[in-house]
Amino acid sequence: MSVSGIHYKKQVSTLKEKLTQDQELINPCFQESNISARCIEKNRYDYSKCSIEFENYKLCKKVWRKIIYNRKMKDIKPHIPLPEEREKIKQEYFQSKQK
Repeated sequence: MSVSGIHYKKQVSTLKEKLTQDQELINPCFQESNISARCIEKNRYDYSKCSIEFENYKLCKKVWRKIIYNRKMKDIKPHIPLPEEREKIKQEYFQSKQK
């Protein structure tokens, strides 16, 4: 195996390790998930008081499922964009839906 091949495998390994440790990297809706969970806890598990938070989380999941699917079909990697790219990608997605 070439030196560059070993270096690439080490990078992939490091990225996989980082992804398993940092949920925000692998879950574009991590913040929405946390907001929903905090709402449930704050309202003593009265789900009716958190319907807005749940809807926001569902919408987030729906949008990112479509974005990730499209990236897979176009073979754009990583399929799940990095956090710093997500806002731009999300805006592009919404703009394409308005056309």
